[in-house]
Amino acid sequence: MGVTVDGVSYGHFTGEAQFDVTGQVVQIDVECENFGGRPLTLDIEALVRERIQLRRKYGVAFLEDGASAVRSHNVQFVLFQALADSLEARFAEDIRQYIEDARTPETDRSDAA
Repeated sequence: MGVTVDGVSYGHFTGEAQFDVTGQVVQIDVECENFGGRPLTLDIEALVRERIQLRRKYGVAFLEDGASAVRSHNVQFVLFQALADSLEARFAEDIRQYIEDARTPETDRSDAA
C-alpha cells in the first residue's frame, strides 16, 4: 500500500484492506514498520464516531484545537482517506469484478461455467 497525492506515489505501507459491497474501503490494517507490534487499524465507522465525539467535546472548530486526541484523530482520519483513495484507484478493476460476482446470483454463476 502507498499513498498517492496529485498523481504522485509516496511511502510504502504493508497491511490489509477490507472493502464493502459497493467497493469502498471500510477498514485498513497498517503493519508496524518492524512487524513487532500490533497493526494500526483504521476503521471508517470508528473514525466517524470518534470525530462526532470530538466535535461534541470541542465544538464546531474542533480541528483547530491543539489537544493530542484531536491531532491523533486527524492524522488517522486523513491517513485513512488517502490510503482508501489510493487503494480504490489501484484495485478498481479487481473491485469491479468482485462486486459483479457478489451481485450475480449463485445459479447464474454456475450456469455461466
